[in-house]
Formats: sequence, structure tokens, C-alpha cells
Amino acid sequence: MGTHPPATILRGSDTGFNAVPGSRFEMRENGLQPATGGAYTARIFRATSGGTVAPAMHWHDAAFQYVHILKGKIEFLLEGGERRTLRAGDAIWQPTGCLHCVTYVSADLELLEIFSPADIATIRVDQ
Repeated sequence: MGTHPPATILRGSDTGFNAVPGSRFEMRENGLQPATGGAYTARIFRATSGGTVAPAMHWHDAAFQYVHILKGKIEFLLEGGERRTLRAGDAIWQPTGCLHCVTYVSADLELLEIFSPADIATIRVDQ
């Protein structure tokens, strides 16, 4: 075994949720971003209300984006008009440049989103 940093316990429960402006979500970080020097971030999102969401197609300039549904239901509209509904236990990996948007969330939705690198841009696309 080579030399490596020690394992780090990340206590996301020690941080509160913050509203995500202009959305039906609130979010909390779990400490992965500082622990990895910005290489990764993991965020828990939860819905503040359920229902239809006005589509806003976008993509992220992340090298890696993974979304895992912990509770509830979410619907994505993907590039080409494909709709996908994900429920608790489902996940989606979205490669760089994959156009998508959220069109529906259940009121009990909770999801884990992991990005690399941690600081990414969201590029909105008018259609």
C-alpha cells in the first residue's frame, strides 16, 4: 500500500439545508469538496414542493455528473425529447454536454448529486 491521506469522515448532517434560488429545491453540501481539494462535490437536494417544473434545458461542464434518487420521484427531459422518470434507487449518469432539464418532482424527492470537479458551470440553452 502506498502513502495516502487518511480517510475523512464527512458529517453532512452537521450542515443545514439552504434554498436554491429560483427552484423547488434546497441543498446541503457534505464536506467532500474541501476534503478533496475541489476534485469532487456531493450534495443532497430535496424538494420544497412537488409538481411540474418549467423546463430549462441546460448542461454542465463537469467531467463527471451522477444523480442517485434517495426518495420520491423526478422526471428529466433529455436531449432529443426523451423523458425519463427516476424513482428511489434509480440513478442517472450524465456525460459532459448532455442536455437535460427537470420537468417534474414529487414533494418527497431527495437525491444525491456528485460532480467532478466540484466547481462547474451550468450552461442554459434556449430551445
